[in-house]
Amino acid sequence: MFASRYRWEWREPDEAGARDLAEKLGLPMLVAKVLSSRGWTDPDAVERFLNAGEQGLEDPFLMKGMTEAVERIRRALKEGERIRVYGDYDADGVTSTALMSRLLAKLGASFDTYVPHRSREGYGLNNGAIDLAAEAGVKLIVTVDNGISAAAQIAYAREIGIDVVVTDHHEPPELLPESACAIVNPKQRDCPYPYKGLAGAGVAYKLAHALLGRPATEYSDLAAIGTIADLMPLTGENRIIARLGLSMMRNDPSLGIQALAAVCGIEAKELSSGRIGFGVAPRLNAGGRLDSAESAVRLLVTEDRSEAERIAGELDLLNSERQRLVEETVKEAEAKWEQRRSDWGGQGPRVIVLTGEGWNAGVAGLVASKLVEKHYRPAIVLAYDAGTGKCKGSARSIEGFDIHAALSECSSLMDHFGGHQAAAGMTLAIDKVPELELALDRIAGERLTAEDWQPKKRVDLVCELTDASLSAVEELSRLEPFGSGNATPRVLIRDLSLRECRTLGKDGKHLRMTVVREGRPLEAVGFGLGECVERLAGGVSVDLLGELSVNEWNGNRKVQLILQDFRSDELQVFDLRDAKDAWKELDKLARSRRGSLLALSPSPRTAGEAKEREGLEGIAVLPYDFDRSGIAATLREVAAGSMLEAEQSGGPRHLALLGLPEKPEEAEALGQVLSELKRLESVHIFKLPGRRSEPGASGSSFPDRSRFGEAYAMFRERGAWIDGPDGYLRQISIRTGMSLAVVRMMQEVFEELGFIRARGAERKMNDNPPRKPLEESERYRKAKRQAEALRLADMPKERLAEWLTGLKTEGSQTTVKRV
Repeated sequence: MFASRYRWEWREPDEAGARDLAEKLGLPMLVAKVLSSRGWTDPDAVERFLNAGEQGLEDPFLMKGMTEAVERIRRALKEGERIRVYGDYDADGVTSTALMSRLLAKLGASFDTYVPHRSREGYGLNNGAIDLAAEAGVKLIVTVDNGISAAAQIAYAREIGIDVVVTDHHEPPELLPESACAIVNPKQRDCPYPYKGLAGAGVAYKLAHALLGRPATEYSDLAAIGTIADLMPLTGENRIIARLGLSMMRNDPSLGIQALAAVCGIEAKELSSGRIGFGVAPRLNAGGRLDSAESAVRLLVTEDRSEAERIAGELDLLNSERQRLVEETVKEAEAKWEQRRSDWGGQGPRVIVLTGEGWNAGVAGLVASKLVEKHYRPAIVLAYDAGTGKCKGSARSIEGFDIHAALSECSSLMDHFGGHQAAAGMTLAIDKVPELELALDRIAGERLTAEDWQPKKRVDLVCELTDASLSAVEELSRLEPFGSGNATPRVLIRDLSLRECRTLGKDGKHLRMTVVREGRPLEAVGFGLGECVERLAGGVSVDLLGELSVNEWNGNRKVQLILQDFRSDELQVFDLRDAKDAWKELDKLARSRRGSLLALSPSPRTAGEAKEREGLEGIAVLPYDFDRSGIAATLREVAAGSMLEAEQSGGPRHLALLGLPEKPEEAEALGQVLSELKRLESVHIFKLPGRRSEPGASGSSFPDRSRFGEAYAMFRERGAWIDGPDGYLRQISIRTGMSLAVVRMMQEVFEELGFIRARGAERKMNDNPPRKPLEESERYRKAKRQAEALRLADMPKERLAEWLTGLKTEGSQTTVKRV
């Protein structure tokens, strides 16, 4: 078997409800089923969702503080006061700053922009930047995507004669910046604004709407990028913003958008929410992560094509450097995490908290995301500056754990923090980090249940392979734009036969598989799943979870599945008997299955060598002749001694046979182990040196049906007899040439089937025997398996699979892959 990485969740489809939506709105049934599975039942609400447009934008003056903000900015415009737009260095902050810049230019304001340097200044307002504003004659600061937590800094600005209007979307703290002229944030307490999920750029967009007296559709491109980049839910007003912005970027892109699309390797008309999230946004972020974000702001407002192309090229190079830095830091962070786990006794704290001197704070959030993705627990990554003794970093969380609320309980340990449920940023002294780790571990232990620790994937549609078509992808595109809160529909296709599986891309990081059912093939690509290739045997039955997409190559279009997860309930058997270097293959297997691999060895010499080989210390090795009277206890003891992860996860999940059984009792031992390992995923068969076959073992055979018939006829001929060592059984043995042991086995089979009746040593044929096949006898099946065990060494892989099937628990199947 191959367990899924995620817990798959779906609700049974409401066929009637979906049919109602399809009929009333003229929707394809596939689209109606997805909407129904997501809880959309009201046709009017669905119509508004599908056709979200400018008419659905909310009145900006419903937002608390909007009237006061507009009045103060209009007064600055009227009196010619110098305005400074104070932004943030991420993509949301950059687009917010660019949006306000374009707006104020349109309104004829005297203004400039300022984005703090991430590593030198950190997030949000700071007194040094406020002093610079005062020196430049600034009378009004308008914050975008920050400011809600800057009470002290805003009070300082007020003291030196600078007013501040705050526009922000982050979670408001208990202490709001009361010194501000206005606070515009839909998440404020008592704010009647109906939609709370706006990005920083979305709040700036609403301020522009209020100042212009009409929807600020000319800035939809910037608001859309900020919304998508900041992973805001693409529902409600955000869906309208994203639809308007994407349409604008595809049909009338700015020079900056054109240049960004070009360095992403596409044309602006090809932009989608996905390409913004994975292409445009990382490049806009790159400036602020590694250098200054001012160039990204300039790119989004410039009207000079050559300048746009130059800046886009610079950001592309910075993005490549950012990728390299993330990769290096992740490696260092993983090593530190393994040490923390060891320090904590193996499991580690419930929240990952890591510090690194010399780490770049600009990539801390990305590294934290990678740690969450791999280990599925909240993570905080902190860059330590030995000169100041301070750590700056970012947090990322898992579903069900509000990281901002958790940090709020630890606020006394930090100089500054801010964020929302899923992500946060903070600054604290290095000596406070251990306390923070302990506090967050306690909070997570109190708030998270066992179920919360397993990541989930929601299934929108359980479909057939025939549903995976180009027309299906086209129909589902009506639900775009996709993103947070409106994910690309996730489909589950079950009972597919794996035809081929191989790695893809640099270093084999990705996976490509071809599956088939009834001759119909489907290609699936799994990004970051390359390591799974060696754990899949060809021909195995699999269930695939992913997103349908279109693969275009040389003018050809075909549907493919973007694979997110998969599973197989079949035991997978890998036949490595022909491997050129069996020890090398075993070493490789041990490294990839460390903590979950058990080995059975027929030879004491081979078992000893395996235990002594470098790299194999983490696997448990048992001889075939181990004491099976308490097999469950034995396996638990082995797991506890050599396999911590196996013990914690319910037992070894992978079994290596360092040689096939050559004796009936060895085959029986293997059968018991297979039955006991309830979560066993795979069996790997090796042919290692170190054992000589028993004399005559390879020539053993099992009597066919005609031989059973021959013995049965002799039993009926006699009618009744005494079962003894020199009795009638020996006569049959002499007459047929079969061994006495074989004849006795036949008698036991006939007894079990009811053909012969036994009373003590007396045996008598049943005058009216039932009609039963030999295979119904457990004694027959066991004897056949034992006999086959004596000639496994030369058994072809198909027969070997059948034999292992007989040893497994009822209902399991096996598949063999020749490597």
